[in-house]
This record gives sequence, structure tokens and C-alpha cells, in this order.
Amino acid sequence: MRVERYTSVDKFLTDHREFLLQHEAENNLPLGLSMRIQNGWMPANAPFLAAIRDEQGTVGVAVMTSPHALTISVLRDASLANQAAEALANYVHSHKLELSGVLSVPATTTAFCEIWQAKTGKQALLSMHERIYTLTEVIPPAPIAGSLKQARNTDVEWLGEWLKAFHDEALPTEPNWDWQAVAERQVATGSAWYWEIDGKPVSSLASSRPTINGICIGAVSTPRHFRGRGYASNAVAALSQHLLNQGFRFCMLFTDLSNPTSNKIYQSVGFKPLCDIDQYRFED
Repeated sequence: MRVERYTSVDKFLTDHREFLLQHEAENNLPLGLSMRIQNGWMPANAPFLAAIRDEQGTVGVAVMTSPHALTISVLRDASLANQAAEALANYVHSHKLELSGVLSVPATTTAFCEIWQAKTGKQALLSMHERIYTLTEVIPPAPIAGSLKQARNTDVEWLGEWLKAFHDEALPTEPNWDWQAVAERQVATGSAWYWEIDGKPVSSLASSRPTINGICIGAVSTPRHFRGRGYASNAVAALSQHLLNQGFRFCMLFTDLSNPTSNKIYQSVGFKPLCDIDQYRFED
């Protein structure tokens, strides 16, 4: 088993798009990231794009936009997890690439973490046990006052503050960013949304990383004093319906399985569980 690295995202997607599309929703992160790069997004550091291959062809692919975790696709065959993880870990280690963590289905992350710990002495700590959900038809929630709005330039200041609060509460081990810049980028790309009541935002969310047939919804954030009133449910349902109306066949999202409230909310509006994803971080 060998690892083939790519310097061209066009070549990477030409060679492996069909492989990724066999499990499009499960592979939404490596597929969506590579497509975003192809469409002109420039991460802070040169992306790592690689395929793991054997004599039968592609076993899996790996994508990393440092300082984020190494993302490994669903493998061609789960029984190959140990071999694929060993080949990938050997390559990354021999090329002296820095890893902040790894993200994939549990069998793959477990195998990779064991090998990486043995090679580097670094400890693998579970950052989050997640689940990917998909939606093809919206179940309308109980109606409430307000409506879905697309964020504009005048919303950047409060949106940046809300994104930072979301990060600090839900993703404290993930890299921190200039959240005002993130908000500006979301507004500029038309991916920032919020539920509005009486001219004020009460819950925010974003659409991101479209693939061929689907698109992700994420960063769903409701300030504590607005929670429990159905704002997030209605915002997610409304945005999901809007995206389906735009031509996407399905919507996707990641949930933290330690948060039963969010998992219940998403299922109530039509999201169905697809697979689990584990994210680990590496520390000395």
C-alpha cells in the first residue's frame, strides 16, 4: 500500500472525485474542502492532498488544511483501516509534516492514532465524537414569529462576536481565528444566515462546503438568553428548505453527540443519522 501526494487540486479531484462520490455525504469534508480550494479558496498553508492506494486502486484519500486536523475519507473497505492508517502515518512522519489531529470514521481514527502515538510519542485525545446527518425533506417545526434572513455587511460586527462565542463554547480545542474576518467572508459569499424577530437576530447559522449534490449547514448558534424558544429549529428548517429549493439534493450537518439537545432538534426537522465521526487532537 502506498501514498500518492498531489500538488494540483484539479488532478486530485480528476483522479478521486468518483471515489469520494460513492459516499458523498460521509466524505463531505474532504470533498467539500478540495472543491473549495479548486474554486479559489486559499488556506493559510499549502493544503495536503493525498490518496492511499493498493494494487486494486484507491483505498482512501486524505486532505488537510493546516492547522486543522488531517481528514481521512471513508475507506474502500473498512478491513483495510490498519494498513491504510499505517501507510498514511509512515508517509506523514517521513515527510516531517505537523499534525494537530485526525478526523475520520472511528475505525480509521483509532488505527491511525495508535500508529501515530507509537511513532511520535504524542498523546491522542478525543476532541469530539460527532455524527453526520443528512436531510432530503424538511419536517416543518411548530411555527414561531420571525423569518430567515441572509446576513449583510451591516451584520458583520455582531456576527463575528457570535461566531467567537460559538467557537469558545462548542469547539474550544479547535484553532482560533479572526472572527470578524470570518464573518466578512461569510457575508461576502452569501453563506451567513440568521433568524430575525422584530428586526433583531436571535439565532445564526451558515451554509458551507457544497459538494456535487449536497451542502453543509453549520455554526448554528443561539445566545443563551434566546434558547428554548424554537429559533434554531425554525432557522435550520428554513435554510434547509431554501437550499433544497436551490437545487441541492440533500443537506448535511455535523453534531456533537455529547449535546442531546442539538441532536434532537436536527432530527425533529428531518435530519437522519448517517455515520459517526471521531476527531482527535495530538499533544506532547
